[in-house]
Amino acid sequence: MATTAPTAYRPAGFWRRLRQGNPSEAQLGFLMLIPAALVLLVVMFWPIVQVVWQSFHFERLNLPAEGRYWIGLTHYQRMLGGSEMTWSLSNLLGWRLLALALVVALWIGALRGGLHRRTALWWTLGLLVVAGVLMGFHPGEDGRWNDTRFWNSFSITLVIIVASVAGSFLVGLPLALLANVPSRWRWLVRVALLIPWAMPRVLVGVMFAWLFNSTNGVINDVLRRIGIEAPLWLARSDPAVWATNITIVWATSAFVGLILLAGLQSIDTSLYEAAEVDGASAFQRFVRITLPLLRPAIAVALIFRTLTAIQTFDIPFAMTRGGPGRTLETLGIYITSTTNNLNLGYAAALSVALFLMSLAITVLYLRWIYTED
Repeated sequence: MATTAPTAYRPAGFWRRLRQGNPSEAQLGFLMLIPAALVLLVVMFWPIVQVVWQSFHFERLNLPAEGRYWIGLTHYQRMLGGSEMTWSLSNLLGWRLLALALVVALWIGALRGGLHRRTALWWTLGLLVVAGVLMGFHPGEDGRWNDTRFWNSFSITLVIIVASVAGSFLVGLPLALLANVPSRWRWLVRVALLIPWAMPRVLVGVMFAWLFNSTNGVINDVLRRIGIEAPLWLARSDPAVWATNITIVWATSAFVGLILLAGLQSIDTSLYEAAEVDGASAFQRFVRITLPLLRPAIAVALIFRTLTAIQTFDIPFAMTRGGPGRTLETLGIYITSTTNNLNLGYAAALSVALFLMSLAITVLYLRWIYTED
């Protein structure tokens, strides 16, 4: 009796299974993601495309007769370029030393196996280019930056990122550890964590502006009573930067502490018990158990804290309106000022620069800090 050869199984196509009302799990998941993808496309990506497109155009609402027309990269050339630029070894020496420290940290991580050496090499080349070449160019005797306000706002934004993110982590981690201690009073620490996080940032800025007031402020009053010369906090450049960063750290360390507290509570306590039985000290348990298992929470906290630091606007504006002078005019304040001056095209270009800065730092975190071993 002749037998027919079995035919090879061919899975039904996507549209055929969809018409039959029997999609696979992967197809069903894809279909359920379509509404969310459309919402993201409309709410997030389309405005980004619009802003990028607007940055290539001249558009000033106070010059309606000129209209809106294409100018290409003119805004970016004005923002980043300069004339009669010279190169100097001593220019921005502090930022170069910081880049060198980052290179050392990269290779320490690579040698310890926490970072792929090829990734470390690419980041090293990038840092050397930025620190060795781009940071060396500055206006000569007859030179100038095309937009000195941009470079000033870019510099103070970087200062706030480094100072406030590091300060928020160094303050938030001990607060999270304290809130995680098994005690009947730990609810008080957790409430203390919630209060700064829940307060509006503008209110925090106004409150600390009063605390740092040179004449009637509480801080200067305490300093005078203990015999210390009270500085003019908000009327001088360096003290104003210190006061603003202290305020930002106070307002944001609670957010970092809450994220780290959630990470601490996810760690299995049996690990600490086993380490204690083996004779590990409290410091060894912290270094060998807490920090490695807290790494994902640390990465999340640093990413969100850095992104909010890049977009800093409210606290410096509430405390000093970006002053004294333009000492604390961050990129967010500069963009707002440019928009208020009705120069929408250049404000869009500044917004694109801020977005690219946020994107670059986020990628750095995801590829370096949050890379699974």
